[in-house]
Amino acid sequence: MKKATIKILVCILVFSHVGLIFAKEKVSVRTNVFTDNTGTEVQSPAVEVVKSLIGNLQLLLRYSLDRIEIPPLRGLAATPSPTDGVTGASRPVDDDKPADESYTKDRNEINVGIGLPGISGSYYYSTENDYIGRMATVSANADFNQKNTNLSAFYSYGWDDIDPIGADTSHTRKSHNADVALTQALSPNMIGRVGVDFSYVDGFQSNPYRTVNAGGQILAENHPLARTRAAVFFKLSRYFRTQAAVNVEYRYYRDDWEVRSHTLNVFYHQYFSDKVLIRYRYRYYDQTQAEFFKSSYSQPQSYMTSDYKLEKFNAHLFGFKIEYKLKDLVKDGFLSFMSVATFEGKYERYFTSNDFTADIFQFGLVFNY
Repeated sequence: MKKATIKILVCILVFSHVGLIFAKEKVSVRTNVFTDNTGTEVQSPAVEVVKSLIGNLQLLLRYSLDRIEIPPLRGLAATPSPTDGVTGASRPVDDDKPADESYTKDRNEINVGIGLPGISGSYYYSTENDYIGRMATVSANADFNQKNTNLSAFYSYGWDDIDPIGADTSHTRKSHNADVALTQALSPNMIGRVGVDFSYVDGFQSNPYRTVNAGGQILAENHPLARTRAAVFFKLSRYFRTQAAVNVEYRYYRDDWEVRSHTLNVFYHQYFSDKVLIRYRYRYYDQTQAEFFKSSYSQPQSYMTSDYKLEKFNAHLFGFKIEYKLKDLVKDGFLSFMSVATFEGKYERYFTSNDFTADIFQFGLVFNY
């Protein structure tokens, strides 16, 4: 077993016991493992604690660690440097790490939130050796029509610092995100939701380590400094007497980089007993390319990219998840504290029309008191 994996398992055990000491309502301990066909691997343990303070006031604390292993560089030419699909991490130019060796970097994330019925706020902070991310969020919702209708709103402001390794310049980026959604009970067994979301990003949006071949020259990619995004979404949830439920979601997106996309999500939930729940998922995604994207550039241009996420492609995701309540397995003895726990296991397979594939695993325990 890799040393990194052992350290992560120790991290999970330590944080889970800390959570059990200080929380009385809910503790979640999970780890994700992501691998793709470029050789990138991400291991992401996380612990989340939700605790009631006074009355209906709740506190949320979350910590996660992304340990990212990026494979050796595959050469220059126009081949993009490996970039993982979870964190967007890419291989820095590091004189202390030869190009023919794997590069490992850690990303630590802390999220603190506080909320009352109808309103909540949170602060997010993440750090890695070349990037600091911050985001403040506030959200509110209200019920109407005898609680058959709910109106919710959300706003966040993010400000990031990018300090590429091996470069003499640093960058900043700021973002504004907002959405409004209306949820309506359509029948005793059906709920519908419709909403819109907007975002505006101002600042450095390129990958500082990714290069482009333009007319025989190897140049750094360069994206516009501003991007405005908008989307509309629809969701429908239906419960059936067979202890099953189906959720269907559709989202249409567009931005001023000329990217247009359609996303369809379908979830099927089935209870096999009061202890076992299985969820199946399918996701289809289709997008156009950004206006400045080209498979090759004959000469340098103002904006250039080798980011596969900005080219035209479609993608499929298949997956399933199981939840199993442990209350009948560990009633007594040393592990009796786990009688309030639910085990979670998830696997998803992702693949795209531009030859990117990934496997995503998740394992975790959720303690409800």
